[in-house]
Amino acid sequence: MSMEKMLWEYKGFCFPPGVTKETLDALPSFQVRDDDIVVASFPKTGTNWLFEIVAKILRAAGKTDSSADSLISPGPMEIKLLTGTRPGYLMLADMPSPRLVITHLPIHLAPKGISKPQNKVKVLVPMRNPKDTAVSLYHFHNKLIKLKGVTDNVSWEEFARNFTRKVPFGPFDEHILGWWQMRDDPHFLFLKYEDMKKDLLSAVKNIVAFLEVDLDESTIKGIAEASTFTNMKPDLDNSKLAERQAVARKGIIGDWKNIFTPEQSKAFDTWYEEKFAGTGITFDFE
Repeated sequence: MSMEKMLWEYKGFCFPPGVTKETLDALPSFQVRDDDIVVASFPKTGTNWLFEIVAKILRAAGKTDSSADSLISPGPMEIKLLTGTRPGYLMLADMPSPRLVITHLPIHLAPKGISKPQNKVKVLVPMRNPKDTAVSLYHFHNKLIKLKGVTDNVSWEEFARNFTRKVPFGPFDEHILGWWQMRDDPHFLFLKYEDMKKDLLSAVKNIVAFLEVDLDESTIKGIAEASTFTNMKPDLDNSKLAERQAVARKGIIGDWKNIFTPEQSKAFDTWYEEKFAGTGITFDFE
């Protein structure tokens, strides 16, 4: 089945079937709590990785005793997971504070309490180079459609052709640039996947400082060590949630070179230059 046929459009963005118009209409007025911590991301840019790190920090600081699995069980607020009975935002409403909230929504469709946060709300935005994001999303998409019982995979050729214009929660460039407008707002922390791979300890220190929790050096080192891809993959693979088991694959920078043809790479480079030149966003591609 072609990917385009699975997606539907709402206010200029594309959505998978797990997101409904009813949910998108309801979300602008979703009540954000003062101690909510939000991960606002384009899919496959490091969402679960960042979520795990935040959950570990909150546990170490004594702010929660919930497991990462139970904290993440609502899934992204706009999606009804395959394993879920209700969309994430309805499940979040019943959860105790502090809540960890995930959204893949573009900024103008997100709840006002997230797009224009007040008081102590914290929003973390991971970003990843679009070539690796495309490859990761391609593999994830094919795993998810298998969970739904669809047997024919989307081809890489079709996916690569569509990624720059018609992709779940995209267009990618508009999604990233929408959130990027908030880079000077102190409620936001932007993190690049590639920087986290190269120096996870620094990233964890930044997150701890941003969340304003008090942890000693050895605890922070322990969290960074436990949050490497190799150490985290077994937790994700053995999660009770089917969607989460599909999340971790390779977790590397530059995996795009194993699948992109020279023509596809050139087409992406042209698009990337056109959309991101002069925005202040630069990505490492290897």
